[in-house]
Amino acid sequence: MNIEVEIKVKIDSFEGIKEKLFRYGKLKKSIKQIDEYYVPYHRDFFAQKPHPTEWLRIRTNPDKTVFEYDISINKKADGEQECAEEYEAEVSRADEFRKILEFLNFKKVITINKKREYWDCGDFEVALDDVDGLGFFVEVEAKGNFGSNERAKDKCIKFLEKVGVQNGDQKSIKKGYPVLLLDKINSKGT
Repeated sequence: MNIEVEIKVKIDSFEGIKEKLFRYGKLKKSIKQIDEYYVPYHRDFFAQKPHPTEWLRIRTNPDKTVFEYDISINKKADGEQECAEEYEAEVSRADEFRKILEFLNFKKVITINKKREYWDCGDFEVALDDVDGLGFFVEVEAKGNFGSNERAKDKCIKFLEKVGVQNGDQKSIKKGYPVLLLDKINSKGT
């Protein structure tokens, strides 16, 4: 299990941010990721309001495929999560694993395609995401020991300011990419 504290903000472009990121760290890798989100038929995570607090996904990276389950912890009344518990296991035969999920009555809800850059900035891991159908995002995840989840979140917001993203606490996006894309698809249908 891993406890994850992060802030995600939508941005217009990566211009300017990358230049500042080089001051605080280095680019680790640039990859294409495919995230397939699943739900069991008896429990639809996407029906949770105001947004899901659980995720079940198969993440395909260029070098490996990982099955992940995340659940929000310390959830607040407005649906905001302070952090999440994260469990993952590498899958060596992804197509066989997808068939197993299908046989066990799991259905794929949506697939997210994105180009992601990982930046190592000491106590922070930064992800710059270009998400098909949604645009550009920056995520800052606390990797250092900040003493508490709230302090880690505050440090993430301050780091965003250093790289040029002001008011990160007010611009923080609580919804994950699958919900954002589903909302966009559903709004076009009406």
